[in-house]
Amino acid sequence: MKVLINNMPIELFHGATLKHALLKADEQLYKDVITGFSLIQDQDGNVTDINGAVGENFSYIVIRKKDDVS
Repeated sequence: MKVLINNMPIELFHGATLKHALLKADEQLYKDVITGFSLIQDQDGNVTDINGAVGENFSYIVIRKKDDVS
């Protein structure tokens, strides 16, 4: 199956999760999400879980969280 991670096409096996997609795209993206520095949004702007299944031809973007300056 094909998905986009930050506009980069990735080929994955059926049943893959976002974890697999991030690791294949860029290991640093995975580390940023795991440590809480970034989050994943799907093509509709919904925040998605790293353990969630990827959708065929879906697009995901990893976004760095803004620093809290309160």
